[in-house]
Amino acid sequence: MQPSSARTMDPLLLLGSFILVAVVLTWIIPAGQYDRVENSQTGTASVVPGSYKRLPSHPVGFGGLLLSIPAGLARAADIIFYVFLAGAALTVVELTGAIGAILDDLTKYLARRQLFVLPIVSLLFLFGGAAYSMSEEIIAFIPLLCALMRRLKLPNTMAVAVSFGSATVAAAFSPFNTFLLGISQPALGLHLFSGFAFRCVFFVIAIFAWMAYLILKAARMRGIPDVTAEVIPEVEKKAHPAATGARQYLVLLILNGGLAVMIVGAILWSWETSQFSALFIGIAVLAGIAGGLKLRGTSEAFAEGLRRVALAAFLAGFARAVSVILEDGKILDTITELLFRPLQHVAGSGTAVSMLVAQSLLNLPMPSDSGKAMLALPILSPLADLLHISRQIVASSYQYCTLGGLINPTYGAFLAMLALARVPYTKWLRLVVPVYLILFAVCIVALVVGVRIGLQ
Repeated sequence: MQPSSARTMDPLLLLGSFILVAVVLTWIIPAGQYDRVENSQTGTASVVPGSYKRLPSHPVGFGGLLLSIPAGLARAADIIFYVFLAGAALTVVELTGAIGAILDDLTKYLARRQLFVLPIVSLLFLFGGAAYSMSEEIIAFIPLLCALMRRLKLPNTMAVAVSFGSATVAAAFSPFNTFLLGISQPALGLHLFSGFAFRCVFFVIAIFAWMAYLILKAARMRGIPDVTAEVIPEVEKKAHPAATGARQYLVLLILNGGLAVMIVGAILWSWETSQFSALFIGIAVLAGIAGGLKLRGTSEAFAEGLRRVALAAFLAGFARAVSVILEDGKILDTITELLFRPLQHVAGSGTAVSMLVAQSLLNLPMPSDSGKAMLALPILSPLADLLHISRQIVASSYQYCTLGGLINPTYGAFLAMLALARVPYTKWLRLVVPVYLILFAVCIVALVVGVRIGLQ
C-alpha cells in the first residue's frame, strides 16, 4: 500500500538529506582541529582547551559521500547486530503466541482503567534511564509495546514515548545517573552525585510534567479512527494469540528473565551491546523450544525476524555516516569552536543557559553523549572558572542537553525505534515537541536557579 511505503521511506529520506547537508558543509565551513590528550585510565581522548587551529580544507566529494555509508555501517556494527538479534528473538517469542495471549488477558483485566497501563509500563524505562541512560536496549521492547498500544487503541507513537521518551527524560534529569554524571562530574573534578538534592527537585518536576503530558495525550488519542487504523508491525498481524497456558507463561518467564538479566548486567557489570546480543540469541532458542516451535520452527521464526528488522538495523549505520563526513571533512572541531567561542562574552545566568543551548546544538553533529563530553567539557570547564561559574553548572548543562535525544534525527538507535514502530519522524515531532519545549524551559530554570543559589 502506498501510505505504508511512504512511511517506511521517511527515515531514509531524512538521513539522506542530512548526509547531503553534511557534505555541503565540508565545502563551506573551514577545516580545523583541537589537540587531544589521551587518558591512560579510560582510553578516551579529550581536547586541549585553547589548542584549536585551522587546517587545509578537506571537502568531501561524491566518492567520500558514498564511502561514508559503509564506513558508518562499520562503525555502528555493534548496534546493527544488536537490532538484528533482538528483533529476531522477539519475533520468535511473538510467533509462539505467548505475547498475544498475555496482552489479551492484561487488556481484559484493565478494561476500565487502561490508561493506568502507561505509567506502569513507563516505570521500567524511567528507572533504566535514570540509573544508566538506558537507550539501545529499548529497541527490543518496541514490538511488544506496539502490540500493547494496539490493544489500548493507542498509536505506535505512544509505544516509543513510554519507552524511549521516558528513559531519555529520566536520564536528562536524574540525580543518580551513573553514565552521564559518571562521565561529567569526575572529568570536572567534582564528587560523583554531588548536587543530589538540587537535581532531585527538578527530576520530580520533569517526570511529573512528562507523565501528565503522556496521559493527557493518550486520553485524547484513544478511539480516533485514523489512530486505531494505523499500520502496525507485521509481527502482530501474523502472530495468532493462543489460549494462555503453561507454555505461554514459560515463554514469558524466559523473556522477562532475560530482560532482567540484561538490565542488571548493564547496571552492575557494565555490559554493552555485544553481551546484550548474545543474551537475545539464548532467549530466542529457549523461548522457541518452550513455546512449541521446535528447532526448525524456531530457526524459521528467527530468519523471519531478521528480515523484518533489516531497515531499522541499517538506519543506525546510515545515521553514523553524518559524523563520518564531518570528521573526514575536519569540520566537527570547527563547529564546536564556533558554538562555544561566543560564551566568553556572556555573563551570569546567561552563561549557563548559553552552555545548554550550545551543547544542545552539538547533539546534531555529535549524537554520542560520551563523545560530546570528551569534546565539550574540557572547553567549558576552564571557561566556567574564568567567568566564576560553578563547575556543577557545567555538569548540569551537559546532562540537560541530552534531552535533545528526544528529537535528534542523527541518533541511529532512535531512528531504528521509529522504524520498528513504523512511526514517521514528522509524526513523532508533532507528539513530542510541545513537551520537549516545556522540559527545556525546566532545564533553563534549573540552571538559572543553580547560578543564583551558588550550586556547588
